[in-house]
Amino acid sequence: KTAGGAANDESNRDNAQQQLHAKLNEENSTSDYCTWYLRVLTAAQMKSNPDRFLPFLLADETNMMMDIPTFCSREVEPMGKECGMVTVAALAECLGVKVLIEYM
Repeated sequence: KTAGGAANDESNRDNAQQQLHAKLNEENSTSDYCTWYLRVLTAAQMKSNPDRFLPFLLADETNMMMDIPTFCSREVEPMGKECGMVTVAALAECLGVKVLIEYM
């Protein structure tokens, strides 16, 4: 390829990335479906390996242990809930990726 062709390919890739970023950040659109799908994957991973995740679950006010199905129905599956370390770990394991969580 010529230098102009390579620059054009890079410009097209940048444009595609910008369009994907915009699409995935539209409220009440594609991003909600993607988020919902990732929540389903996370819940499925936790439910299929309860012994792996159960020791990390505490109920909010009572500091009592919460079972996996209850935790998933309250904290993982509903849209608009923040994710914590245990849910990030479950999703990372499900997708087979490594994640490093840093706290500021």
